[in-house]
Amino acid sequence: MSLKEYKEKRNFKATNEPEGSVKKSKTSRFVIQYHQARAKHYDFRLEYDGVLLSWAVPKGLSIDPKEKRLAVHVEDHPIDYINFEGIIPKGNYGAGTVEVFDKGSYTPLKDMKKALKTGHIKVFLDGEKLKGGWSLVKIEDDNWLAIKMEDEFAEEADKASKKRNSKLPFTKCKLSLATLSQKVPKGKEWISEIKYDGYRIISYVENGKAQMLSRNDKDYTNKFKSIASALKEIEQDSFVVDGEVVAFDEKGRSDFGLLQTSIKKNNGDFYYVIFDLLALNGEDLRKRPLLDRKKKLEILLHKSSERLMYSLHVDNAEECFEFAKKNNLEGIVAKKSDSFYTGGRSEDWLKIKNVCRQEFVIAGYTTSSKNELISALILGYYDGEKLKYIGKVGTGLNEKDKADLHEKFSKITAKTCPFDGKPPLKSAVWLKPSYVAEVKFTELTKIGQLRQPSFVGLRADKNAKDVTLEVSRGNRDNESK
Repeated sequence: MSLKEYKEKRNFKATNEPEGSVKKSKTSRFVIQYHQARAKHYDFRLEYDGVLLSWAVPKGLSIDPKEKRLAVHVEDHPIDYINFEGIIPKGNYGAGTVEVFDKGSYTPLKDMKKALKTGHIKVFLDGEKLKGGWSLVKIEDDNWLAIKMEDEFAEEADKASKKRNSKLPFTKCKLSLATLSQKVPKGKEWISEIKYDGYRIISYVENGKAQMLSRNDKDYTNKFKSIASALKEIEQDSFVVDGEVVAFDEKGRSDFGLLQTSIKKNNGDFYYVIFDLLALNGEDLRKRPLLDRKKKLEILLHKSSERLMYSLHVDNAEECFEFAKKNNLEGIVAKKSDSFYTGGRSEDWLKIKNVCRQEFVIAGYTTSSKNELISALILGYYDGEKLKYIGKVGTGLNEKDKADLHEKFSKITAKTCPFDGKPPLKSAVWLKPSYVAEVKFTELTKIGQLRQPSFVGLRADKNAKDVTLEVSRGNRDNESK
């Protein structure tokens, strides 16, 4: 067995395919890869004698014994190719996307050495999707036929096609959330992405229909019609993706205020930065390692609309954070490369902020002789069931903001103070804790109040009851010492 032809066809400085070498082992594995090249096809590969014996099967293996599928014998591939998924750049041999369709082990039903000489291979596949016996029969030159054997796993073609109708494995999901950290993590087990400033949205797409839900399960499909349309154009039966809907300023930075303006104007001027793939064609991917999910996501978005953006990642969190600081970005999110999508907040995902910024509950407002509508918003957060006071914010509120907020607040005024303990305020108009504000600030004072806060905007995508004070991992570590 040799990889000479494989290596001659490829420039490994231009493609990220594994260069590999002949590696003999006692295992007998197989892989089927879906290859979206100039002509879409499936690649069927069997581990044997240190390489992967390979056939290009235009229509893939059939599970109907009556169907004979053409399988073109191609050059041997290195064993490392068994896990390859990714994009082969234009100008390279086999340019296009490659993703693993199925993999597992196989059992030869005939001696492989003799079978290769006679041109009649029989194997039993034990894969994640395909099981049972198949024959590979050479007809002429490099052309073979792949034929399903009659066994308990065989099925008629029309019934099989209905069975492969891939529906969503779930239609609701608890979001995975990052823990605030004061320190940038080090180590090869971490990958890092830019933290975007927008609406966190999970999208469920099935058979040409899309639903986009916020973290509090509010439906934003109609508000983000241009993105929903772009998602529906992706040629897959079903998938679930997680990301952030954003609007960009003239310097290419995500801007929450611009996003809110775009939503109000209904101009569709926003983008969906997608950082995770939770399901694909009926398969739940949440218990697969993060990097595996991201590889599949990159392939999924490879030829999609410009409104759908793949969230790039780097291996060095410190460099990523320096880039965020240099470009005045909010911060980064560092994630363990092998982490599962477990839902809830965990320390497998960490957010490191360049600017202190958080959402707070609006519990009331103050007025003054100069600002008769609203002078400042009174803010708090939940500690269990108790609403705690954290300060006021007036900076960042323009006259239009004040007018819009005053109209909203007129419907939710309250007779009593909603805080656990009355804050040190001379006068206030109290509200039912319904609205959430995004606020920037420099730090918390020694008595736990906001220093130099500035109003960013309302967060309609978040529930007031879910707003707690973020305690960074660094602070918690110090407290425990």
